[in-house]
Amino acid sequence: MVYQIAAPKFKMGSKVIVNSNSSPYKGHTGVIEGEPAKDTFRFWYIVKFESNGLTVVGRFAEEQLGGVVD
Repeated sequence: MVYQIAAPKFKMGSKVIVNSNSSPYKGHTGVIEGEPAKDTFRFWYIVKFESNGLTVVGRFAEEQLGGVVD
């Protein structure tokens, strides 16, 4: 039997797009803050958004985030 070690998809400082339909941040680009936390099923990321001089932080599961933005 072969076991796979799960690795986080995104690294600290990566710019990502929120893909979650249930989030008010859908379509917004944010920056990954810190290393992800892992539970039994997935990695969780803290994402920072900045707009109009305000900073907002949200928590998202890996599958709620899209690809890295350059």
